[in-house]
Amino acid sequence: MRERGGPGGADWLAGAGVGGAAGGWAAGEPAGRSPRGARRRRVPVRLPRPRCAPVSASLRPGVCCLVLVALSLWPDRAAAPGPPPGPPRASPDPRAELDSAVLLTRSLLADTRQLAAQLRDKFPADGDHNLDSLPTLAMSAGALGALQLPGVLTRLRADLFSYLRHVQWLRRAGGPSLRTLEPELGALQARLDRLLRRLQLLMSRLALPQAPPDPPAPPLAPPASAWGGIRAAHAILGGLHLTLDWAVRGLLLLKTRL
Repeated sequence: MRERGGPGGADWLAGAGVGGAAGGWAAGEPAGRSPRGARRRRVPVRLPRPRCAPVSASLRPGVCCLVLVALSLWPDRAAAPGPPPGPPRASPDPRAELDSAVLLTRSLLADTRQLAAQLRDKFPADGDHNLDSLPTLAMSAGALGALQLPGVLTRLRADLFSYLRHVQWLRRAGGPSLRTLEPELGALQARLDRLLRRLQLLMSRLALPQAPPDPPAPPLAPPASAWGGIRAAHAILGGLHLTLDWAVRGLLLLKTRL
């Protein structure tokens, strides 16, 4: 019995990955003919297995453990090098800190002058107005040449703190006549407090000895009348204006000595 076979049967088997006896049988028999009296054998076709990429040695568990042990022995080698240390930060320039204090003092001086003029327009009051609880002027203009930095900053800070107390008192007990100036008085108090903190920082940067804290001042008595509150406002704003004007002159002179 003759079967039809395709040409090159042995080549097809070899291309299909069949080797060994099957390949030899196909090569020994004529193409398309099987021996008589012998049963036909089914030759299984084995397809080639896909090849996987070899596992890297660094991913094997045993090697990973060895790497971890080695890194634990030299922790400085395991850490990634950080950025090179930068140059040390320079200490703040005292002259720059003093310039900042002068700018704040000038700004507060302008606000005080404007508020005092506004108070005179609303409540004209001729003559001098004094308040015994206010500090006296620290230094006259003719004695500026003998100023020393530690004494100036200490005295200026104490005087401005006293004016801060008086502005707070004026807002609280000034009477209904001064309620129209409440926004301006609130802004003046905030800037005065900011200047005090700047002076404290300047004294720390200059390593000046800190003055002992003042004993608690007695509470200020409320004004006897509405007119007494207006006169107190004139006295507070007038004295603060003179103190700030003196402070600007003194700080600028002390800047030349640094």
